[in-house]
Amino acid sequence: MINFTQALNLGTSLPHITHTCTLPLFKSCGKILAKDIIATRPLPAFDNSAMDGYAILLQDYEGVCNNLGKILAGDKAEHLTLTPGHTYKVMTGSMLPHNTQAVVQIEMAQDSNGRVSFPNPKPPIKQGQNIRFQGEEIAKNSLLLQKGKRLNHLDLSIIASQGISEVESFVPLKIGIFSSGDEVIEPHQNAQPHQIYNTNATSLYTLLKQRGYECVYQGILKDNKQALCEAIERFSEYDVIITSGGASVGDADLIKEVLKSQGANFLFDGINVKPGRHLALATLGKTLIILLPGNPLALLLHLHTLILPILESLQGGGAFYPQSLTLKTSMPLKLKAQTTSIVLGQYKDEYFIPYNGGKIGSSSLTNMWKNNAIALFENKESIQENTAVKVILYNADFCDIMNFIN
Repeated sequence: MINFTQALNLGTSLPHITHTCTLPLFKSCGKILAKDIIATRPLPAFDNSAMDGYAILLQDYEGVCNNLGKILAGDKAEHLTLTPGHTYKVMTGSMLPHNTQAVVQIEMAQDSNGRVSFPNPKPPIKQGQNIRFQGEEIAKNSLLLQKGKRLNHLDLSIIASQGISEVESFVPLKIGIFSSGDEVIEPHQNAQPHQIYNTNATSLYTLLKQRGYECVYQGILKDNKQALCEAIERFSEYDVIITSGGASVGDADLIKEVLKSQGANFLFDGINVKPGRHLALATLGKTLIILLPGNPLALLLHLHTLILPILESLQGGGAFYPQSLTLKTSMPLKLKAQTTSIVLGQYKDEYFIPYNGGKIGSSSLTNMWKNNAIALFENKESIQENTAVKVILYNADFCDIMNFIN
């Protein structure tokens, strides 16, 4: 058995999946960039006006200028040069004449038959006022987006600003999801008193699909060796297999035994956390196999804190550690020493409010449902009230620094 940090470091050091594809921008949201994008065009592409007004030389602010015309957004103006005693009326976003030193907003000017003045009282004016300069947002040849970035709608807008219509991204991980246990049945069936409905498949499939992975639900593994062997024959079709249940040491938990008989290499078997220590990671050929506990709460806690980072790293993401918030504890906590304690709670008004005093067990799905934040404490026996602690929200993004464990 290893500790949480060891499991995280081991899982995120596995070789990345390197298959790539080229997709149009409209289909690239949520994909992970497979190569750097370098700016081929400055942004703004040219000096332009930040508002409607008059382009002037500073020396003319105290006098009267002849208006030489109007420049609208989209007009070509690269052939125009501003000279002393002259001005151009410019619109927001329009190209500025050469030599423009400032733009005076239209409300501060008077235009009388082509003669433009700037009446008193005059507010101060300075070089570059109301001008958006070429390249001030993005310089040509600068690194725009780095390989490993999971692309959002704003990233794609910036890419579009460069006249790029397609991006090369990593092919999403293909993940096969299995549940296990003869006591587990699907929601469309009628449960007998001794049976439980399969919630784990729904949790896994929907969360991973939301995070951009290609998921296929393959059903419930039966608790017999023959059925398990037949299922394992299909594991090679996937980059990752995730099972729920069967990771413990009970008489019916056969999947680890069968995997070992098929040549699987276990990277670790069990982690020193509370709750949910029954978790294993193995490889079989090129497929990574993640064996999660059957308890819905333990499964979800592992998914948010450990499995999502491993998958994000495997997918080629440059940032794969959960991003944390720093909050204050609303009450003291007593924790189990010499282990990593996972505590559920609510994020509210800059406080982390531990659920049920930090005692959550490991099987109640409703505990997860009633809360929105998770805190991990490594080798801590107690936490005082109003202590600053790092907390992960359920919808936390990823960052490139491991700074979420207290």
